[in-house]
Amino acid sequence: MRFRAPILAALVLATLAGPAMAAGGGSGASAQQPATRQDRLTSAETYVPVPTLSAGVLQRMSTQGTLVVDMGLDIPDEELRLRARLNGPRLRDTLRTALATYASTYYRDRTAPDPDELTRLMQQAVDRTLGAGGARVLMVNIIYQRRQG
Repeated sequence: MRFRAPILAALVLATLAGPAMAAGGGSGASAQQPATRQDRLTSAETYVPVPTLSAGVLQRMSTQGTLVVDMGLDIPDEELRLRARLNGPRLRDTLRTALATYASTYYRDRTAPDPDELTRLMQQAVDRTLGAGGARVLMVNIIYQRRQG
């Protein structure tokens, strides 16, 4: 009689835990991880995400604000896409330089950023870094954060 109650309780728990584990209630290795920002953006294999870039807007010998850009590259050619992934640090550096050039030379404080001009500068930088055309710059967000004070 003493052994029946614990065995019966274990059997009931095992019966109830089976459907819960199958429904994803467990925290095992098979649990699905939440999607990253780039995964939610697109599922296209040709899309190469670029981390968020920012540059200070310098005018009149002081910082007026910050330009923040979210973007990616659309590269249909598999070989060129591999080259872009392998040259990721160089690409990020050249894109940051292009953004800094736009922020300090082309952009004027208290105006809307020009996506065409910024895209043109970044496209030139990407083509120069990869050594070939075929990668297309895709802007997601351009945000200007004005300095308070």
